[in-house]
Order: sequence, then C-alpha cells, then structure tokens
Amino acid sequence: MPKINSEKLDAVVNKITKFSQLRYVRIIMNAFMTVAAFSIGASLFTLIRSIPIPFWQTFLTNTGLTNILNIPIAMVSNMYAIMIVISVGYEVAKSFNAKPLPAAMIAFGSFMILTPFEASVAIQNGEEVVRGVAQNVIGLGPLGSQGIFLAMFTGIIAARLYVFLIQKNIKLNMPASLPPSVAGMFETMIPAGLVFIAFIAIRLLFAATPFGTAQACIYGLLQAPLVGIGATPAGAAIYLLVAELLWVFGIHGGLITYAALGSVRSAATQANMAAFAAGETVPYLEWTLLTPLNNVHILALTILLIFSKAQQHKSLGKLSFMTSLFNITEPIIFGLPMILNPIMALPFVLLPSINMVLTSFLMRSGILAMSTGAALASNVPTPIYLWMTTNSITGLIWGLLLIVLDAAVFYPFFKVAERQALRQEAAQAALEE
Repeated sequence: MPKINSEKLDAVVNKITKFSQLRYVRIIMNAFMTVAAFSIGASLFTLIRSIPIPFWQTFLTNTGLTNILNIPIAMVSNMYAIMIVISVGYEVAKSFNAKPLPAAMIAFGSFMILTPFEASVAIQNGEEVVRGVAQNVIGLGPLGSQGIFLAMFTGIIAARLYVFLIQKNIKLNMPASLPPSVAGMFETMIPAGLVFIAFIAIRLLFAATPFGTAQACIYGLLQAPLVGIGATPAGAAIYLLVAELLWVFGIHGGLITYAALGSVRSAATQANMAAFAAGETVPYLEWTLLTPLNNVHILALTILLIFSKAQQHKSLGKLSFMTSLFNITEPIIFGLPMILNPIMALPFVLLPSINMVLTSFLMRSGILAMSTGAALASNVPTPIYLWMTTNSITGLIWGLLLIVLDAAVFYPFFKVAERQALRQEAAQAALEE
C-alpha cells in the first residue's frame, strides 16, 4: 500500500476513534448501554411470549398469561425516556466528578417539567365513544419511545447546569458537623431550583410556538425523521454496511454506529416493542432485523473454515464455531483476520446489507412471516431469533437458508484465502525440514 494512502487511512481512523472518545458521545453510549439492561430484561418476557408453538400460544391466551407477560414489556417501552434522562444525567455528573445521583434526579425533574400535562383519551359510554383531550394527566407517549431524544437532550443540559452551579459554588455551604446526607440535601436546593426555573422558561418558550410542547418539537423535527430514515430497507442496509466497513479498518463498527445512531435505534426498538405488546403491526420493520441479521454471515464463514483444507483455517473454524453461533464475532474478525483483508472485505461488508434487503422484501411481500417486533437478546442464534420474532416456522427456515446463501457468496473468496494459507503452510513446512 502506498505511503500516502496509509497516512490517509491512519488520519481517517484517528478521526473516527476521536469521535467515539468525545465526552458527550461516551456519556450517551454509557447511558444507553446502562438502560439496555432493562430492555434485555423485558426481552426475556418477549422470548417467553414468542415461543412459536401453537399449544403454548393457545395456553397463554386461554390463561390470560399473555396480558401478564406484556406488563414488563409495556413498562420498559412506556417508561424508556424516563430511564434515559436519569441515566444520561447520572453519566454527565460522573464525567465531571460531581455527585451523580442529585444530577440524575434534577434531570428527571427537568424532563417532567417539559412533559405536557394532557393526553388524548377515549371514553366509552354504552356504545358511544367520546374522544377528547384530558387535562392534568400525563400520556405514556412522551415518557416512552416518543420522548427519547428530548430525554437525552434534557439529561445533558440539566445535569451540566447542575454541575456548573456546583463548580461555581452556587449552593448553600453547610457546617461540617451536619451528616453528609443532610448537608447534601441543602446543597442541592439552590442548583436544583435554578435548573427547574430554567426549564420552566423553556417550557413556556415552546408553548408559544406552533408545536406547543418540547416533545412535539423534538419528535417532529428530529426524532421521527431520523427513525423513519432507518425504517426502510436502504436506511437499515446502510447502517449495517457502515458498521462492517469500519471493522475492515480495525474500528469497532458496532460501537461507532451505536454512538452515532443508538438513540435512533432505541427509539425504533421501543416503538416496536410497544406495538408487539399491543398486538399491532410493527411501525419500523427494518429496525427489528438489525440484531438477527448483523452476524449471520460470520457463522456462514465459520462453517466454511471448519471444512477448509488449510489447517490454520480448520483450527480457527472449530474454535470459533460456538462463539459465531451465538453472534460473538471477534474470534473470526481478529483471528482470520477480517481487518485490512483485501480478499474477504467485499463479502464481509456487503452481506449483512444484502441479508437485510432480502429479508425485508420477503416479509413485505408476504412470502416470509412478518416480524412481530419482539426484541430478543443479541446472542440468540439467527435462525432461532427469526423463528421466535416471526412466530412462524418460515423464520427458522429463512434463517437456515441465509447461512447457506452467505456461505455460497463467501465460497469463492474463501477458496482464494485457502489457497494462500496452504502456500504459507507449505512454505513453513519446507523451512522446518
């Protein structure tokens, strides 16, 4: 590789790496990863509810367990924005070495100040349904997926204001003789009050706009369009393509794309989970496919390696099969390696996007059962994941076919790499004689 190209590559890698290390990028990443634990917990209930066995589904319906299993799913999807604002506020304060819990609570209070105290309601009187807007109530929409972006911004701004006021010593300085818990309560009073006043002013400013509320503005101008872009085969395919392309250059593509679009993906995922709990069609189909289709090509390649004539490939394939089956790709990515590998780069980068477009087409055309929106753990093998999230045997069959199709695409590239490895092994054997 010419020196100038190497220098340009290093510059690009350094810029992307620096982006992932920016303070507020790390704060957002850490916050969403913390809250992801709640989604994983809820996914256990979606897993139980989604077991695609007719007897089990009938049992759940007849016993009423379906509604019970929906409770934790609905709890996470309807309260996700609250979890985000608390987590972001906590991470902001922690990054500035300030007390994180008061910052998290102030961020939560600020978010609730911006939350509209009204909601659309439908009241049934006999056979007549009266629809209107109820005052002094809070709808679940702004607290769930619709409020994620506002929660993220509010958590950053409110917690940063709190940290700034504390650093400027704008607080009640209590005597050292007071217990820390009591002193901390009084020290937080003035910063919390000033932050809340600022957010009351923000609420009033938004009330004077055509949007009426901060939620409506952020959701309408930013969140809905960004989530909608990814809710297409092309948008989701690009998301996967960028992640794989970054891996080729030695950058953890999953972390970078999550840092840039994790909030968008989370908003779509929570909206899909809410639809799943309500028994409705998922609004963002492609976002439900990112997890199961992200790494199936690595499993296909691992199977090819197991049957390789090259001993180094065979050994790597056998050692990596179980990790690849459960979507842990690092052994193959670093062991083959895929990084800066001119032979394997093309299928490695393109196959996840191809899988996405094909699967989306088959679902939208009715050939393959539509995804229900159930979110499972990322370590569930792809065929089983598709089986459970489609609640149909067609999902399992398609997952197995994807492994075969990806192996067929990888095969000619694999054979080139195999011949290269065999020459290296022959040369090494000649040296040892």
